[in-house]
Amino acid sequence: MIILQVTALAGLLFIFYQDMIYRAVYWVCFPLLAVVFVILKYRLTDTQQTVSDAAYCISFLLVQLFILWIYFLIKHKKPVNIANGYLGWGDILFLLTAAFYLSPVNYVIYYILSLILVLTYVVLKTSLSKKTDKHIPLAGLQAAILALFLIIDYISPKLTLYADNWIYF
Repeated sequence: MIILQVTALAGLLFIFYQDMIYRAVYWVCFPLLAVVFVILKYRLTDTQQTVSDAAYCISFLLVQLFILWIYFLIKHKKPVNIANGYLGWGDILFLLTAAFYLSPVNYVIYYILSLILVLTYVVLKTSLSKKTDKHIPLAGLQAAILALFLIIDYISPKLTLYADNWIYF
């Protein structure tokens, strides 16, 4: 179990490093990390919860992407490919990958909290730096945040990211 957790952390930190340095992540990192997450979650729960939680999280992500697509459709008055200039494929694939480990409630909390933290990072970086970079390392920063959450999850016995048990204590 510890080997899977260390592998997941290493994968997240590798995604963080790649996105921060190169503003791109090797696509193969996402399916490999997703497999590690599925195995880890399966070992912690069962098949039914692993599949149903992933389905709920992926559904939430698809609804979010659809709402974003509708926003840009209205804004530009024509269909727009949001993965072409607005949101990178790495960002989408990372959010899809995270859906295979987190429970639905934790996924929504993680999604919102990570976007707020990334936005805060970008605002602070922009205000402190004279250079403006239109590319935001969203997947990398979200990977670092998820790595931090996994470390907290490992340390805290009551907090579980893979299940919604913490709501009831």
